[in-house]
Amino acid sequence: MLQRKEHGSMLNFKRLFYGSRDVFGLDVGSSYIKAVQLRQDRQGYSVITAGWTQIAQDDQDEQAKIDNVVKAIRECIKSAHIKTKYAVCGISGPNVAIRRFRFPAVGAEEIETVVLSEAQQACPFEEGQYIVDYQLFKNNTVGDLAEANNSQKSRAIRGMLAAATMGIIGHKSQVVKAASLNCVLIDVDGLALLNCFLECEKRDNAEPVGIICVGSKFTNFAILGSDGVPFVRDIPHAADEIVADIAGKHNLSLQVVRDVVHGNSDREVAGIEASMRTAIARLTSDIVRTLRYYSAQEGQTVRKIYVCGGFAQAKGFVELLNSQLPIEAVVWNPFDRMHFEGSGRSAKTLKEHGCRLALAAGLAMRTI
Repeated sequence: MLQRKEHGSMLNFKRLFYGSRDVFGLDVGSSYIKAVQLRQDRQGYSVITAGWTQIAQDDQDEQAKIDNVVKAIRECIKSAHIKTKYAVCGISGPNVAIRRFRFPAVGAEEIETVVLSEAQQACPFEEGQYIVDYQLFKNNTVGDLAEANNSQKSRAIRGMLAAATMGIIGHKSQVVKAASLNCVLIDVDGLALLNCFLECEKRDNAEPVGIICVGSKFTNFAILGSDGVPFVRDIPHAADEIVADIAGKHNLSLQVVRDVVHGNSDREVAGIEASMRTAIARLTSDIVRTLRYYSAQEGQTVRKIYVCGGFAQAKGFVELLNSQLPIEAVVWNPFDRMHFEGSGRSAKTLKEHGCRLALAAGLAMRTI
């Protein structure tokens, strides 16, 4: 049966409630922990606090790695002076599936049964080992579930379902709990990014736009169509693969390459730009294939991609994307559109490096 409440809603696209806002976004990556707490008013969002902490990387057993993540979460929360214990987290990767659905109109009491049947056919997970949530569309946009259920005029029911394995949800919840926090809602990374984009950016027209968040293990690629319907895909090529490729070509350690490409080292490495060009080829190839697939399926063309995530500010990365992609790529920092409660070092840091925390900001915009 559908288990939509056990771990909170995974699919809450553009559905904002004016209830408790005493939560924060917690992006638990494989290299960094990022946390953002926001406040919303009539003028938009303001930043209460934010921070990020690197996770210690060493060749230890699985439990030691988990302990390192828990320690980094605690350090991040402490350094950011976050007081609330209620975290909104995200998930992505091969254990998460996003699918659209369309079926003939049925009674409100039958919708969950039909959606579950759709999930069983469309999701590549073992039966009984995953959790499903869904959102109905209304007038070609993501609408309110109750309103959509009560509509008697729709000839068909359209929507989107999100499914995730119990393993990934349980692991994320347990790690957060071990850090003495409560994971009150689990979102899909790509949908959180789109939600953040819609809240922060004023769209001059309804042309489709793409957002890529380049993390350590995965690149989240989300597209918002002109009809307001999201498309999400997680690409298995990201920063770790790029860094490892460059390190192998130059016989350097991974950390040295990370320091060089992120501008944290004065060391000069001859030919590193050419190596970067080769190293990102698999990523750009997958982005191009996704753009073509989207265009063929939706009859819409994406003309601009906004780039965020930990690798967005790597030296020459976005410039190389522009040279290899058929559309424009720009660095996206959602904090450029936010107010800051106070000023000082943290505000300056977010203005300069906030693209790293775009996902955490999107998670922080969810409400319970």
